[in-house]
Amino acid sequence: PFFLAVEEPKYFWNFPNGGVQFEDPFPFLGIGSDTENVENNGQLSYFGDPVFLGSGGSGAVFSFSPKSASGGSDSDMNGKVAIKVSWKRSRSTVENECQILRTLEKSGVPHVEKCIGPPNEYRYEDGRVMIALTPVVESPRGITTSIQDVDSGNAQQIAVKCVVETMVGMLRANIITVDVQPLIEMNTGKVLFIDFTEARNIFEGSDGSADAAGIVGFCSEMMALIPESLRDFTISYLKERVESVEME
Repeated sequence: PFFLAVEEPKYFWNFPNGGVQFEDPFPFLGIGSDTENVENNGQLSYFGDPVFLGSGGSGAVFSFSPKSASGGSDSDMNGKVAIKVSWKRSRSTVENECQILRTLEKSGVPHVEKCIGPPNEYRYEDGRVMIALTPVVESPRGITTSIQDVDSGNAQQIAVKCVVETMVGMLRANIITVDVQPLIEMNTGKVLFIDFTEARNIFEGSDGSADAAGIVGFCSEMMALIPESLRDFTISYLKERVESVEME
């Protein structure tokens, strides 16, 4: 993680696990850089207008709009960015989440959020870190976590395909998780999986063997996202994806 000078904060939130505050514009170092090279070529990106998205066991998450160093809008950056600020006790968990997301991205796993910069030190309290995530999902019809809420027909089938593609991709990357968190656009069925704080490598056991129970649990959770009415379509598409993987 890397340090930046502390500026006077403008925004404040209080949580049981710790407060969160930001200046505006808010700097983040190294977006778009590899963690290994950020000290040499990392640049500052600036964000503003934070909006609280939610909090959990690992930290609090906020969306930000791109800004220039002077506080104006930044037309060179596309879309909003989510910043997760860890609690003190969850620092290593959030750092690991970023590493897991980078592994998934390098493995080409679709429909998963991306960690787009190295962990930065949280400037207002020692022992906490921040990670930058993208995309921030916005939909004119709203976001749901249930495929049953998605417009029937093609949109629901798209959602099923996203779930299957992510499940197969994560298994190929040897990554599993628990308590899967999908964000589903109600009008399109597009899915983005977020919150990988519980994700881990299948072979992380001391003896190097695969975590069979964890794999079964992960697949069961993913398949449970799909309504019974779409099971036949799901089985057909899952078979198609597995066969395509076997031919690669």
